[in-house]
Amino acid sequence: MLPLHDTQVRLVLLGHVTTRLAEARPDELDAVGIGNDQLDRLRQLSALDLNRLAAMRTLTIGISLDGEALQAGLRAVALVKEAKALEAYFIRQGASTRLMSALFKIRRKLTLKLRRDLGVCRPSGRVPLPDFATRERIHRVWRSIADPAPRVRYYQLHQAFLHLPIAVLEVVVRDFEEDT
Repeated sequence: MLPLHDTQVRLVLLGHVTTRLAEARPDELDAVGIGNDQLDRLRQLSALDLNRLAAMRTLTIGISLDGEALQAGLRAVALVKEAKALEAYFIRQGASTRLMSALFKIRRKLTLKLRRDLGVCRPSGRVPLPDFATRERIHRVWRSIADPAPRVRYYQLHQAFLHLPIAVLEVVVRDFEEDT
């Protein structure tokens, strides 16, 4: 358990515990170390008295965390952060609204807003395609990428052709897949 020393945090937690445990079962009260009579007395305290109680250092108030749940939460946060970074990368590198919708489930209006927010200008209409030899190289690289995740595949493809916008790569890949 991590002891908490900040009076304001302790006050908030005491208020929360008092409210939360108002409908608690006796076994829940026992689990947190509070008896029915103590809960009744806590609920009767004025705000000033509750503040005084929170300021008492003899009362240990602390938190404990579920390590496995914390680890799962940290992984989830990292995945969201990675997805948002990849989303911004695709916007900056000229991905079409169609591709953003397919890969990130982002609607057209949000893609356009993100472009504006990031200062990305992208001409409307069909993008000009590279020469035939470059398109062939794009096809070969696309086929060689083993990762099944489309986001990762497009990212890796773009890493091989940094001089081309992702929208160009998308059209070349789509044309290639329609021909096969």
